[in-house]
Amino acid sequence: MLLLIGAVVLGFVMARLDLLPRFLHVRMGHLGTLALILLLFSMGISMGSNSEIISSLPKLGGKALVLSISTIAGSVFFVWIGMRLTTEKTSKKLGGARQ
Repeated sequence: MLLLIGAVVLGFVMARLDLLPRFLHVRMGHLGTLALILLLFSMGISMGSNSEIISSLPKLGGKALVLSISTIAGSVFFVWIGMRLTTEKTSKKLGGARQ
């Protein structure tokens, strides 16, 4: 879990500090979409091949919905916090002007 959080934080910091090469920065939307599609595809294969998950789907439906909503809300909250912290530091360096 720490590795996953570290990867997200590292990516966020690199993007905020503009450390990505320009060719990656320009294509980041497409790369992110492709990575997400591959992740969802592999998760679908994993779930579809697991008979325990298939038999437990009726029980897991409500729990999965709550977990999904909580994950989304937590992600949005932490990105919002990160943006506020980095934007405030950036605006202080620029003499108070917000970007």
